[in-house]
Amino acid sequence: MVTFEPRWQAALDGLCERVLQIRAAVAERWPYHCDPVTGIWDTTDDGDWCGGHWVECLRIVGELAGDRRLLDESIERTERLRAYLERDDMFRGHRFYYSAARQFAWTGERKFRTLALAAAWSVRSMAIPANGAMPIGTQVQVRSTQLSGRDKVCVDNVHPNLILDWWALRETGDEAFAEGARRHLDVTWRDFIREDGSTLEFIDYDVRTGQGLRHYTLLGAHDDSCWSRGQAWAIAGYLRAWEALRDERYLAIGRRLLDYWVRNSDANGIPPWDFMDPARKTDPQSVPDDTSAAAVVVEQLARMALLRDVPSTASATTVYLKPMIDGLLEHMIPDDSNPQKSSGILSDGCFNQPKRYANRSELIWGTAYLLFTLYYLKTGRIIE
Repeated sequence: MVTFEPRWQAALDGLCERVLQIRAAVAERWPYHCDPVTGIWDTTDDGDWCGGHWVECLRIVGELAGDRRLLDESIERTERLRAYLERDDMFRGHRFYYSAARQFAWTGERKFRTLALAAAWSVRSMAIPANGAMPIGTQVQVRSTQLSGRDKVCVDNVHPNLILDWWALRETGDEAFAEGARRHLDVTWRDFIREDGSTLEFIDYDVRTGQGLRHYTLLGAHDDSCWSRGQAWAIAGYLRAWEALRDERYLAIGRRLLDYWVRNSDANGIPPWDFMDPARKTDPQSVPDDTSAAAVVVEQLARMALLRDVPSTASATTVYLKPMIDGLLEHMIPDDSNPQKSSGILSDGCFNQPKRYANRSELIWGTAYLLFTLYYLKTGRIIE
């Protein structure tokens, strides 16, 4: 078991307070990222791709604080997301796992189970029949990006597209969820992961034959680079697949991806926004880090650290958990009134470096994944 350290408690307290501050700042809207200079939150009217993350932030803080208002708001916002059930968008997985599925686990209300299962089947139906790859969808929603289609697959998809598969498999026992997830995991292993453990970002497929047509990047430095948040989703996705299926192949792939990450990040596992940005050699100070990418990886490592009776190959993977948490905490801004206290602001998240959009900012999903991590480790449990 991982010992929950006093420094982590201070960070958890800061994150909970920060969620309350964000809630006051955004009111009925949904937080996205915060300008590090003005302190003003950029918001959306529907949660964009990460609305479910905000729902779970509210639920967790409501639970820890015993605040019924926050718990009720998390329920109300889950209902607001219901309107997007039929949106042809890969991020329905995240949207409804972190809202409906977690609300069912917490409240026991069957309507949330029904909603999460409806989302799971809707996402599962997106698969390209010829090869089983999970596409981004024709209505995929990510602010600052303009790309969509049932022929386009990204490395991220082993996480947002499959996260409801694991929940629905456990909830129903229907092997269609495992079989579909395996097909996508195998295509990603074959087509997206290089020999050295780095990853491509996008591939377009011929939907009739299932053959790849071209690879490219949307958020990376160049078409053959390795965007670190994509790498993070791949690490977390394969380790989550191992967690669900205990298939040693997925653990081996996840470890291989993680090894590349560790070799190419700083000493505490905080990565540059793109591992292959040419500026890392010529002007390293100009290259942003991405703490949100590290938070994605840390959340999955925390899940694994709580598992019982796992092989040494799995428990050895969590050796990176403590240094990576501590690395993230080094990017948390102290409270001005008390330098020993965390403000709960996780800085240095990089959303879209090619467009210089929120590229050195506080990102709501970075906050969420670090909050999830410390919540798991504090309580010793994962709400599913």
